[in-house]
Amino acid sequence: MKKKFSSFSSRFPALLASIRTSRSGPAGRSVLSSRFSRGFSLIELVVSMGIFAIISGVALSILFTSLRVSRKSEGMVVLKEQGDAVLSQMVRQIRFAKSLDTPASCTPSTATTSLTVTSLSDNGQTTFACTTGASSSITSNSASLIDTNAVTVTACSFVCSQPTIDDPPTIRLQFTLSTKNATSFAETTGSLPFQTSVTLRNYSR
Repeated sequence: MKKKFSSFSSRFPALLASIRTSRSGPAGRSVLSSRFSRGFSLIELVVSMGIFAIISGVALSILFTSLRVSRKSEGMVVLKEQGDAVLSQMVRQIRFAKSLDTPASCTPSTATTSLTVTSLSDNGQTTFACTTGASSSITSNSASLIDTNAVTVTACSFVCSQPTIDDPPTIRLQFTLSTKNATSFAETTGSLPFQTSVTLRNYSR
């Protein structure tokens, strides 16, 4: 028994060395270690670059679309704010006016680009007028009610009507505002129509 153990002990170091040599040689390496040691092939690199380019293109397209939509929305907000401010001021002054000075009569209905009312509180006259074209604007006693650097008036009219000359006239205000300095790009263009009707509450002939 002692002889067998002594013989095995003497051969064990050589056996251990043989195992280590076998595992450290090319045949003993794993497939994954071999793959990392040799790197990526040209085809793999080309495919990876193609996938990266596609993903980058899609991401940039989404980003540009979002920016264009955001810019378009900002332009429409400006138009709405400008139009609402004009309507609010005109409606307030016309509604509480005591008389409509021009046009002189709204029987039959009359379409015009200017009208004058007299205030009940101070008897002051206010003339609203609108022009289109290069110097388009909507004015109150010659003072512009819109920011002419940001928007332009592309259509504007006041329609006055009343059943009889003794009835209070009703004024329909209608105009369209568009983005100024618009280009061929869709995000820089915008147009918004506005319309409302107001009746003189304190009308007296």
